Amino acid sequence: MRQLTGRVAVVTGAGSGIGRVTAERLAARGCHLALVDVSPDGVEQTAAAVRAAGVTASTHVADVSDADRVGELPEEVLDVHGAVHVLVNNAGVTSAGAFADEKLDDVRWMVGVNMWGVVHGCHAFLPVLLEQDEAHIVNVSSMTGLLGLPHNATYALTKGAVKSFTEGLRGELITTGVGVSTIFPGTHRTNITSSARGAEGQRIAKLGTSRMSALMPPPSRVAKAIVRAIEKDKPRMVVGPDARVLDLAARLAPGRTGLVGRATSRLATKH
Repeated sequence: MRQLTGRVAVVTGAGSGIGRVTAERLAARGCHLALVDVSPDGVEQTAAAVRAAGVTASTHVADVSDADRVGELPEEVLDVHGAVHVLVNNAGVTSAGAFADEKLDDVRWMVGVNMWGVVHGCHAFLPVLLEQDEAHIVNVSSMTGLLGLPHNATYALTKGAVKSFTEGLRGELITTGVGVSTIFPGTHRTNITSSARGAEGQRIAKLGTSRMSALMPPPSRVAKAIVRAIEKDKPRMVVGPDARVLDLAARLAPGRTGLVGRATSRLATKH
């Protein structure tokens, strides 16, 4: 996009983490915000932060896995802002543990948010985006979308789907005024682990509040990549050293996850 000042951006998962700092960075560029999150308190806190930058912000409480609720959002956003130029599908959840130990309800939960949430957002807002002089969609995948990691198979399922879907969508829209980008973050300091499910969910949730989390890079790095992808129409952005390593591994040794699997299996047996 040539410029962001005065544009309107919809950000899902805006109540914390990557979504919140992305909203703040877009506000610093002069973007007005429609903030979407399942947490009423979180999304209101983000709204207060971006309004301090002098932009308009509306809040919309929604579970992105609910197609009917997401289908209501374009009209709500248009009623407040009159247009939509940017869509950032960021909302996500995680799990950890062996797939054999996963509950199908947890798998459906993750697919609903991580995969269907992206599809719902794109399907609902694309007609509005196509009406603009220029627009952009950002779908947040993960480094596990580049290379499926053992003990993260379900998460990789959803993030790999986001990767392929977004690449196909970019190809479809290449002759329109709507750009499309995929973001592949590595491990960053967010609260996504707080709601983690799976056999290792409780351990991962504790890790997110441990001293080790302080060593993780801040989510502002991902937000910076998201805004750059919008401004420069980048097809993909890989963020973080661990994500870049996996990107290289996926290119040089595709499908060879056995060594990682042996290592993670040994770690899992120690807990």
